[in-house]
Order: sequence, then C-alpha cells, then structure tokens
Amino acid sequence: MSNTLQLPASTVGKHPLNFYESPSWFTTELLRHVRLSGVIGEPCAGHGAIASLLQVWPYIESIWTNDIDPNKPADYHYDATLSDAWDELPDCDWICTNSPYSVYAAPIIKNAFKKARVGVVAFLLTSFLEPCDDRADFLEQHPPSLVLTLPRFCFRKDKTGSRWATDNITISCFVWDKRATSQRLVIRPKSQIIGFYKNPELAISQQRAEGIVGAIAHGKFSTNYFIR
Repeated sequence: MSNTLQLPASTVGKHPLNFYESPSWFTTELLRHVRLSGVIGEPCAGHGAIASLLQVWPYIESIWTNDIDPNKPADYHYDATLSDAWDELPDCDWICTNSPYSVYAAPIIKNAFKKARVGVVAFLLTSFLEPCDDRADFLEQHPPSLVLTLPRFCFRKDKTGSRWATDNITISCFVWDKRATSQRLVIRPKSQIIGFYKNPELAISQQRAEGIVGAIAHGKFSTNYFIR
C-alpha cells in the first residue's frame, strides 16, 4: 500500500502535502456545539493542533492519529484518501479532522464516514456543499447534520510574503452525526468565538487554549448541543 500522496507541483510549492495547521479556536468552537465522546480518530493530524486539545476534553476515552507525512508525529502514516488504508486504522466513535482540501477532501470524508460509529467532524471549505461529481451522491444521501460557518482565517502569507492572506472562501465545520434526524446551519461571527485570532502570528498559547477547553467542559462558556 502506498502512503505517498501525489500532489501537483503548484500545490506542493505552496505547502507540501497541502498542510495548513488549524488555529486552536477551530477546535474550541467545535466543542461548544458538538459534545465529542468515546474514541476519536484524527486521520490528517499534522502537528497535532486538533488532537492535542481533544486530549484534555474529559469525555474522550482515547485518540489515535494518522498523517500521510512520515515526518509528522502521528501514530500511523497512511494515505487517508485510500479506502484500504482505513482497514489498518483502529475503530472509533468519531472522526475529527482538518483534511486537505481540493480533490483530496471528498475521498477522505467518505472513508471517514464509513469508519466512524457515531459521526464525522471536518473543517472544510464551505464550497464543499457544492454537489460536484466527486461528492454529489454522498451529500445527497448523507447531508451534514450541522454546518458551523466560521470567519476567515489567514493560514499563509501572500505570494510576496509581505502580508497574511485568506482563501477565496471561508472554512466551515461540517458535522455528520449519524444519530441526528435534522440539519442545522449556524453562523459564528468572530466576536462570539472565544480565543479568536486572525493569523498564526497572533495565536494564543497552547496553555490558554487548553484552559478554554476545560472551561467549556465545566460549563463556564455557553454551549449549543443539539441532537434530533
């Protein structure tokens, strides 16, 4: 089985393997809307931005991590776009990830949906809702139970390296909860997001982010859990 993800040269020239680290507020804001529990799988873990915060969420039993890049500190190093690779990964209740975008997102989400017992959480371009050929049937059969639309984050600097730039479309947190019987769209302005920052240079500390996770768990910040 090949663990090598072949990317166009232009994509590699931006960030190898389409890797962009998630800001901490992606995960903390998610936890205000979805009460993750049980065993969690992170198939595109990177440097562990998501997994490291889920480690301090008290409702989680364990977490396994995977990343295609053998230089990343993950438990496994499989290509998550390949369905056979998921046979090598442990069972889990939830998949929670910020996967590569472009053509790699759809196969990863489909594989994750088959693997997870309860559901999938994925940070994706909001345009993932477009019924393109690679995902139209999947979205029709399995519409997300929650789409949490977030303000834009500057993952990288522009081509000149002089200023932080955003993508052409913002990121949403897509949730496929297999127990849900309805769908919701929730819009989150930056003024409502605890610990929000616009780019990596303004990032809050890991300690503060973990403190936000604990505060959410102990009811110090409002939550919006909903299953129907």
